Amino acid sequence: MEIENFNFEQSYFELFDLPVSCEIDTAKLRENFMQMQRQYHPDRFASASDAERRRAVQIAAHVNGAHQTLDVPLKRAEYCLQLAGLSTDSETDAKMDPMFLMQQMELREVLEEISSAAEPYEALDSARNDIDVQIKHMQAETAGFVAQAKYDDARESIRRWQFLEKLAEEANSIEAQLDEA
Repeated sequence: MEIENFNFEQSYFELFDLPVSCEIDTAKLRENFMQMQRQYHPDRFASASDAERRRAVQIAAHVNGAHQTLDVPLKRAEYCLQLAGLSTDSETDAKMDPMFLMQQMELREVLEEISSAAEPYEALDSARNDIDVQIKHMQAETAGFVAQAKYDDARESIRRWQFLEKLAEEANSIEAQLDEA
């Protein structure tokens, strides 16, 4: 790929020569990313014209953004839905499975009680394990729905996955608080 012929319109999957899927070969992603970084790094164009240097910076930023999207499973799944023309923006649709919401409320209560537990680190590990198991389930479920082009179902799985990721972030915050205490 020459710098002037770089195609910003191709999908991130096409950019890294990967199939559109929630489950990708992460080693191939990394290998192709590293190769593109070497090829388009702005330092390689230090003696080029101003326009070529600007284009190299734009390409490098695009490649980095694409890599960051495909390297994170949740972002990759959201991007798959974006390519299918769907949004996972929870602000536009407040509908959620009541059973799932109850489970999340229970997990949130468990997290809130960790700091007062007799063994807070054990309680945190247990809560994290529960959250991780559910995240792995949502990840597999979403991948299956995307593979079958069941995008509305995938969207709902992603929205549940987003809730779980927020709980995982809360668990990390609790650990930081425990470490400070």
